[in-house]
Amino acid sequence: MTGDDSKSERSLSRDVGPFAAIATVVAGTLGAGLFVTIGTASSTTGPSVILLIALSGLVAMAIAINYSWLATIFPAAGSTYSYVSRAFRNRLGGFVATWSLWLGYMAAVAVLAIGFGNYLQVFYAGVDPRVAGAGLIAVLFLVNMLGIRRYSVSQNAIFVLLLVSILVLVVPGSFTVEATNYTPFFTGGFDGALAATVPLFYAYIGIAVAGEIGAEVKNPSRNLPLAMVGGTLILIALYMWTAAVIYGVVGDYTVLANSERPLSTAAETFLPLNATAVVGFGGLLATASSVHAVMAAGIKLPYCWGWDEVFPARFSAVNDRWRTPHWSLLTLLVVSTGLTFWTSGLDQVIAISTFSYLIAYGATSLTAMYVYLRKPTLRSKAAFDPGALLFVPGLLGLGGCLVLLSQAYVESLPIFLPWLAVGLGIFGLYWFLGRRADTDVGSILDTLPGVPTDEYDPNIRGGHGAADESTVPDGREPADD
Repeated sequence: MTGDDSKSERSLSRDVGPFAAIATVVAGTLGAGLFVTIGTASSTTGPSVILLIALSGLVAMAIAINYSWLATIFPAAGSTYSYVSRAFRNRLGGFVATWSLWLGYMAAVAVLAIGFGNYLQVFYAGVDPRVAGAGLIAVLFLVNMLGIRRYSVSQNAIFVLLLVSILVLVVPGSFTVEATNYTPFFTGGFDGALAATVPLFYAYIGIAVAGEIGAEVKNPSRNLPLAMVGGTLILIALYMWTAAVIYGVVGDYTVLANSERPLSTAAETFLPLNATAVVGFGGLLATASSVHAVMAAGIKLPYCWGWDEVFPARFSAVNDRWRTPHWSLLTLLVVSTGLTFWTSGLDQVIAISTFSYLIAYGATSLTAMYVYLRKPTLRSKAAFDPGALLFVPGLLGLGGCLVLLSQAYVESLPIFLPWLAVGLGIFGLYWFLGRRADTDVGSILDTLPGVPTDEYDPNIRGGHGAADESTVPDGREPADD
């Protein structure tokens, strides 16, 4: 599948505008943050969640800047996979960095779908959250199957309704806050605050989702940075405002920590019944929109691996009418639905998912600094030039990911390591078959996953005529894998 015509036939369509890209980041993340983790994260640290949201937001913003910069150089599907594999000319590095992320996306869909079921209980107390979550996944599977344009329209509508429902809570709640409810601020000391960072960072897991659909975003040099950086700023503001309200109106933070619907629990203290129902409806919208966005992103990784011939080729096949990678989407449907019934608890799945995201985010932060130092031709193609200041978000993003990984690995390794072994086995098989077929890996890496051949110029890497290409820092280097 290395021919240009074959690649173009499997390319994606740029139908996502700026508003939909921002909605993908913001609405696609709020379900994990506002309506799932902001309340439960306080179990170890109390109202200091408000401060920790800001600190986690600094790391998230650094990662968003790193993704934004690389996205303007590689406006492809699969973000981390495309950035790492193309910058280092190595498919294995990109695969290892994102194989666990695929599991993270599928786990995130399950977690958020269960959250949807929990908020549905506001209206139907007897509903099983797992059954309701599985139903949501099935419905959004059909919407995503109809193509990225239908996804954009539906996500935009959900985004607008979601913002209205949030304002119903935070605006009147801001006038009923009692400062005494914030004391004691730190209830678990340093260890308690550190333990809360993993679930709180989960509240930002969608910051790079727009990068996964980079091959489908219009004018990516402008709209991808706008979505990821601008969207992250919006998220930080909404999270801090909402956290300040819910901890300021509820006298006992443990009530929120033990609630499956913390925002509705807070709303019950100062809003009439109908308004509380609006917040519950917002929870349904937020979790649904997050599932929607994560599904759209999660199907791009196996699509990219199939494109690069380290995974079954059918995963990069797209529907002729809707340009949807249907096999990848079907796999996500089956696995995520299974996870909604299999997982032993919300905390475990959050840890597994966050661990997977952190690996990818750290790899992207490292790649950004590598490109700046060693790939001047690539660096010159970026839509904006932060200069040496790029190392500030680069080091902050990488360092923050390493610190958070030290907290998330305990519950994650028993699943992550066997999963990684399976992935390496699959990669090794397809690498061997490619070697036997004398596949031109360099030609594969001269394309961008999801981008038609005539849109992307492989000469972006510079001189093809170098006498010793292996020593040219940003020339058309031979593939390492």
